[in-house]
Amino acid sequence: MWRLRQLLRRIMAEWRSRQIGRQWARHLERLPQGADGKILLHIGCGDIDAPGFVNLDARPQPHVHIVTTNLFKLSMIPDGAVDLIYMSHVLEHVSHLDVVSTMREFLRILRPNGVLRVSVPDFDHILTIYQATGNNIAAIEQPLMGGQDYPFNYHYAVFNDAYLRAAMLESGFREARGWDPENCEHHDFEDWASRTIPFDGREFKISLNLEAVK
Repeated sequence: MWRLRQLLRRIMAEWRSRQIGRQWARHLERLPQGADGKILLHIGCGDIDAPGFVNLDARPQPHVHIVTTNLFKLSMIPDGAVDLIYMSHVLEHVSHLDVVSTMREFLRILRPNGVLRVSVPDFDHILTIYQATGNNIAAIEQPLMGGQDYPFNYHYAVFNDAYLRAAMLESGFREARGWDPENCEHHDFEDWASRTIPFDGREFKISLNLEAVK
């Protein structure tokens, strides 16, 4: 009986995988591709509509191609379907308990040599802001805890360079490296990856920019 259940589960999983693959293939006919023909996925795109990206977000907008209330369970996308995943100030909205498993889901949908490109608030920068402003909590509330102005805008994890690199490698990626938003392929738009935080007449860096290679 146990072996029969296992066989049925495997048959159902294979059937579901084929169905998802066919649905994705049909869906791609209506989705954009990069100028080089690559599939570029922007998770948590918000108001940004970058040319060539498939936009995925929890809030419906005219430029959002895939609307889902869970940005981190991508069952609608088959294995090995995407060349680049981009996320700017989104991964911190995942529980710190689920960061590695979430990045494994991203690894699943990436093609060989595909890239997960991430920008997150850098906890080391947050500490710098805190100390530079005389231990002013108001200066770090938003980058540390999120804007909290709508249900999805809460932070559940913190990162610095060493912590995020280690999580990327633990997730199964073979390499983790920095990336420069001012000099980077498929990044000809401005977002939090390059912004600073103003406080009391000063500008402070806030973002950690790393990418992981499958």
